[in-house]
Amino acid sequence: MRKTPQIIRIYLLLAVFFVALPTIGTKFYHGQTGRFMVASESIRYEPFRESVIYITHHNLFGAYGFVINKPIDVEKLREVYPDLPEGNLLNLKLGGPVGLYDEAFAIFSDHVNEPLIEWDEDKKLSLEQILNKVKNYPQKVVFIGYSGWGPLQLEMEIIRGTWSTVEVPRDIIFEENDIFNIWRELKTLRTKDRYEDQKI
Repeated sequence: MRKTPQIIRIYLLLAVFFVALPTIGTKFYHGQTGRFMVASESIRYEPFRESVIYITHHNLFGAYGFVINKPIDVEKLREVYPDLPEGNLLNLKLGGPVGLYDEAFAIFSDHVNEPLIEWDEDKKLSLEQILNKVKNYPQKVVFIGYSGWGPLQLEMEIIRGTWSTVEVPRDIIFEENDIFNIWRELKTLRTKDRYEDQKI
């Protein structure tokens, strides 16, 4: 069957679109990158019950980040990593269910007043090496495991109301004393925002 010039143009446009899709999806769409996700009360079970997640990467092909308000089981951690240093391990958090007790990541900053947050995703480093690498930074937290979503999965969960987004100073990642109450605080903040929007 002979194709008309119009159909050929459509094919060419579709071809260009699909060739450009990886670039569009990774460079021009950043979704919730740099924001905090607050779990709704509809999440009643672990690992995400009452979770606050900092999203480090989000594009059309998926998203991942770290739960910032869940403690790590230090005794179990020492069984997996027997060479862990003794002493205070408050800067260790449970980042999520993916790669649990297998992968570790660090978020750190050398600016106390105006945090410039960086993170280390070098999976070749062991937990001990990561802890040693960031030990001299005034602000740091190391996550065991991470949280991940497939293509457009996080978008669908947000639409369903599973998560709400909040924009608060990123240095709450480094807080130690009140970090485990942060879900209630941010949930209240989101409820107040919705109430104020309705009043307007």
